[in-house]
Parts: sequence; C-alpha cells; structure tokens
Amino acid sequence: MYEPKGYSKDERQYKTDKDKEKSEFLPKIEDDLYEMKKQKTIKIVDHMAMPRMVDEEIQALNLVSSNVIGNIFDRAKFLEQRITELNVNIEIRSKLHDSIVKEIEKDIDDKNAMIIALSDVNERRNLKLDISVLRKEKRHEDVQFWKDVMELKTELKQLTENYETERKIAAIFNDGEKNESE
Repeated sequence: MYEPKGYSKDERQYKTDKDKEKSEFLPKIEDDLYEMKKQKTIKIVDHMAMPRMVDEEIQALNLVSSNVIGNIFDRAKFLEQRITELNVNIEIRSKLHDSIVKEIEKDIDDKNAMIIALSDVNERRNLKLDISVLRKEKRHEDVQFWKDVMELKTELKQLTENYETERKIAAIFNDGEKNESE
C-alpha cells in the first residue's frame, strides 16, 4: 500500500478521528444552506388543466340482425317494422349528436369568456388547453356520429331491399290467390 511521505499510518488515523470529532460538534452550515435553497424552489400550481383525453379507437356498431322467418306476409310486416325502427334510431342518434355538440360548444364559449378576464399567463394557457381538448372531443363526436349513421343507413338500405323483394313476392301470391278464388 502507498504511504505518503511524512505521515505514518497512526498519524493519518489520528487526523481523521480528530476531523470526525470536529464535525460532530460544529453545525452543518452547508447542509442547512442546501435545504433552504431546496425549500425556495417549490412551485405551487393554482389551476390544473383538464386531464388529457385518451383517444378511443372508433368502433363500428355491433349490428345484430336476425333472420326473418315465417310466411311471406309475416316477413314483409316484420321488415317494415324494422325499417321504421331504424329510422327512429337514426333520428335519436341525430338528436343526441346535436345535444352533445351544443354542450361542447357552450363549454368552449364559457372558457373563451373566462380567458378574457384572466391576467395570469399560466391560467390562460391552461384554459386554452382545455378549449383545445373540447374541440378535439367535438371532432371525435362528429366522426363517431358519421360512423354510427352510416352503419344504420347501410342496414336500412339492406332491409329496404329485402322488404321490397318480400313485398313483391307477397303481391304475386296475393294475385295468385285472387285469381284462384274467381
């Protein structure tokens, strides 16, 4: 082991023990200054922006259409009822969409009015972030509405075609029954 010149192992040990004794009795000024600086750098947040919205993947409606069974006349009536039901569902979805969009637009207008009154830069920035989140939510609702209505209209088109076919077949049977009875 390397020994510095002029020191013996005992002297080195003696000095380190003396240094330890001194440090135990003296206050730790450096540590106190560090703690004071650490306490001064604490930042207080007054207002938090809305939590970030998690992007949800747009999914198609799960349309479960059952096979129509029964005689021709029953199938035509059943298809007609389902067509009416789908038209009602499209109307309900449209009203729901309008309601959601109006609510989002009202929230955006309220936050825009609040921005004018604020002087704090952080508060203004947070409100602008909230507004951008609301606009994103509105765009998401528009896309979801379009997707839902397209699915419903596709099913409506198929049902209308099936209904017309069943109605024509039923008309042929009705004409055949009338001719036989005459």
